[in-house]
Amino acid sequence: MNEKPIAQGRTAEIYAGEAGKILKVYRAGFSREDAAYEANIASKAQEAGIACPRFYEITEFQGRPALVYERIDGPTMAELVLKGPWRIPQLARRMARLHREMHAPIIDADLPSQRDKYTRRIETSGILPADLKKSLLDRLSTLPDDRRLCHGDFHPGNILSPGGRDLTIDWIDCSIGHPLADVARTSILLLGTSATIGNPLIKWVVNWFHGIYIREYFMASEGEMLYRAFLPIVAAARLAEGISELKDWLLAQAYRIKDG
Repeated sequence: MNEKPIAQGRTAEIYAGEAGKILKVYRAGFSREDAAYEANIASKAQEAGIACPRFYEITEFQGRPALVYERIDGPTMAELVLKGPWRIPQLARRMARLHREMHAPIIDADLPSQRDKYTRRIETSGILPADLKKSLLDRLSTLPDDRRLCHGDFHPGNILSPGGRDLTIDWIDCSIGHPLADVARTSILLLGTSATIGNPLIKWVVNWFHGIYIREYFMASEGEMLYRAFLPIVAAARLAEGISELKDWLLAQAYRIKDG
């Protein structure tokens, strides 16, 4: 096996494994329990028939916990967007269809609760005023829950697109919950990115991609009003991630709970 990583991220390094496989090797400070947590999520996604790289097993590499996945050689959807902006309508529609397919099955698995995650993040926020927390949590209590697989970090950078097929990766923020809250999370991710971009052309491209994605998702799904009800809650929960450049924008989105 190649001793040098072929890719690196915040939590792990990726190494080429034996034929057709890669190793996701966790960085120092992560435990086998952390690896087992992701392995459980990857297994459940695979069992549900979700389009994602195949997961094989937990192992170790140089004394660190590692996960063995199917090797997928190809660009991310984000890379395809950057290389060919004229393909945005096609790619955004593909992303919406992939998200709908993910949300289709009802999942009976021991995975984190989306609702508990958002509730905890809002309750423990040091940024949200007490009255705004109450408004957000009161509204969340009136919104429906569900048993769908929700990725929690679904965006073009987490979609591998080799040869015209699309596979979702990076399931560490996965939960069981309502699909429209997951769609709202994707909107907050994309629109938050747009809000921090200074270049007006790139900002327009991100907003264009998002608009097509949303329209395509709701062409075959009802509930756009419910999706909009989730947006302030999801924005408020994202404040817990400590992204300083998004703080004011996210807070403004959270305050929209007062509008309705």
